[in-house]
Order: sequence, then structure tokens, then C-alpha cells
Amino acid sequence: MGIVSEVLPTFSRKPLFGAPLVIFSGITIGFLGFGVWSHHMFAVGMGPVADSAFSIATMLIAVPTGVKILNWLSTLWGGALRFKTPLYFSLGFIAMFTMGGLSGVMHASPPVDLQQTDTYFVVAHFHYVLFGGSIFGLFSGIYYWWPKINGKLLDERLGTLHFWLMLIGFNVTFFPQHFLGIIGMPRRIYTYAPDLGWNFWNMVSTIGSLIIALSFVIFIVNVVKTMRSGPAAGPDPWDGRTLEWSIPSPPPVYNFAVEPTVHDRDEFWLEKYGDGHGGQPRPRARAATAQDIAGIHMPSPSYWPLFLAIAIAMMLSGLLISMYQVIVGGLLTLVLMYKFAMELHRPTAGHGH
Repeated sequence: MGIVSEVLPTFSRKPLFGAPLVIFSGITIGFLGFGVWSHHMFAVGMGPVADSAFSIATMLIAVPTGVKILNWLSTLWGGALRFKTPLYFSLGFIAMFTMGGLSGVMHASPPVDLQQTDTYFVVAHFHYVLFGGSIFGLFSGIYYWWPKINGKLLDERLGTLHFWLMLIGFNVTFFPQHFLGIIGMPRRIYTYAPDLGWNFWNMVSTIGSLIIALSFVIFIVNVVKTMRSGPAAGPDPWDGRTLEWSIPSPPPVYNFAVEPTVHDRDEFWLEKYGDGHGGQPRPRARAATAQDIAGIHMPSPSYWPLFLAIAIAMMLSGLLISMYQVIVGGLLTLVLMYKFAMELHRPTAGHGH
């Protein structure tokens, strides 16, 4: 959601509509999210009190979600839209996430949810919220910040093809699963008898999944093509709002040689164009000098953090596999923490023992 709130203003040429409400709605969704998960468990006999509590939370979480969607649409309304791949994926996110929310509101009713439990209706709803509400948002961010990370623009034609294939494939895969769930197709069953009335829509859903896979292939081709011969992006290819677009692409390891002063969410726009109401552009920070850059202290490259992360992953995954793995991973974690902490430590001459 945060990615979409960054992308939409840039490509609509407008500040985020109702930004404080968007922020507080996100906090509210995070809080209420702890109290909705059991709407998938109305069938286990939790009792009327628990059922009522989770039913109310499931209804309430629709309110801040609706606020965010309204503010995103209001940001687009009347804006000078520039239809680039990041915007396409953000628009896809809004549409798919809204559909997932609409199919989720009915889970607030225990009797209705009881009929949908462990059917493909739940699979459809879940993926409209998580795939539509996460993967589309993540790809919007990838296409948006890829030029900043790598200094090259991803191909727009391949990006647009990737978006439409993913959008079509996603809906062909998961929309029919609403029908399958309503007519009783259970999930977590790997094969079915051929005469239950599920064959056609199950085949349609399978074809859709292959289209999604093809869209990922297009994305990989785009990345490889861009890394080899993509056009240079420059520091500010999208006419960005925020200060990361004021430094070179890719950014230097120290990011900002002169620490910027931030007065507004759209600070870089204010520096370039003023406030849009006749105000003069805000003075920019002074350019970095060679002395500024020479005075920046950066730690030496190190492999110890990577090794430490692998050891921690080994230790935690052992909780699902074997206590011996937990012990070995824990010991490695302790050793690597010590090595990482002491990597830059050098005994002072004359103080050794």
C-alpha cells in the first residue's frame, strides 16, 4: 500500500490526496488485522463470543481500507496522468485489491463463511487480496525504483505486455474459483472425480496460471535485456517528488554527501517547481564538494553479515526440522556474531598481553 501511495502522486502529478488519512488508515488496518484471521475458523466451534468479535473486526477493517481506496482514486481524479508501467501496476493493484475486499466482507457473516470454508471461494478471495494486493504493488515498486537502483530504464513495451498478461492471467486463474467454491469444490485436494461439475472452470483456472507464468518470463526477459543494453535513466526519469531522485542513479554508496533538510512529503517537487500556488521554488541544498565526499566514513565491505543471516535462517528453520539443526545453527550464530563484531577491532600497539 505504501508503494502505491508513492507511485500514484508521481504519475498523476498531484500530491497524495488526504495523506494523513491514508497514513492513519494504514495503521488502523495493521491493528485490526490482528483480529480478523479467525473469520476462516468459524467452522471450528469457537463459540458465539469469539465469532462475534472476529465478525465485527472483519466488518470494521473494511472502513479504513475503503478510505485508502477513496484517497487513491481522488489522487488520480483530475490529475495529469502519465501511463507508464509503474502506474499500470498500481491501478491493477487498486482494482484487484478492491475485488478481494468485496469478496472478503461476506466472511464477516459466520453462516455465510461456514458455507465457504475450505472451498475454492476462499482461495479466490485470498489471492485477490494477497496476489492482487501484494504482487501487483511490488511490481509497481520494481518498475518505479529500478532506474534508481540500476541506472537503467526497464523496457516500457515489455513492461506493458508483462502487466496485461499478468492482469488477464490472474483474473482467468482466480475469478472462476469463486464459482468453483460456490458449487462445492474443496481446496487442499489434489485430484477429483471427473463427474462433479468442476472440470471446465478448473481447466480455465489452470490455463490462467500458465498465462501468469508467461508474464513472469516476460519480466525476466525485460530485466536481462535492460541489464545488457537498457537506456540510461539519469537521476530523475519520472520527474519524482521525493529526494532520492535528486541524486545520481544508481546512488553512491553514501547516498547523500550533504544531508538534505526535508520540509514536506513532496520536497523535491517544491525545490523544482514551488508550491504550485505562485510560490518560488525552494532553494536546494548546496552541491557536494570533494571535501564533503572525502569526509564520509564508510565501513569496509564484509561477508560476515551474509554468513550470519544464513546461520540465523538455519537455526530458525531447525525448529521445523530438527533440534540438532537448531543447536548447530545457534552455535554458528554466536560465533559469527562475534566475528562480525570484532571484524574492525584492532588491538592498540603496546596494549597487548
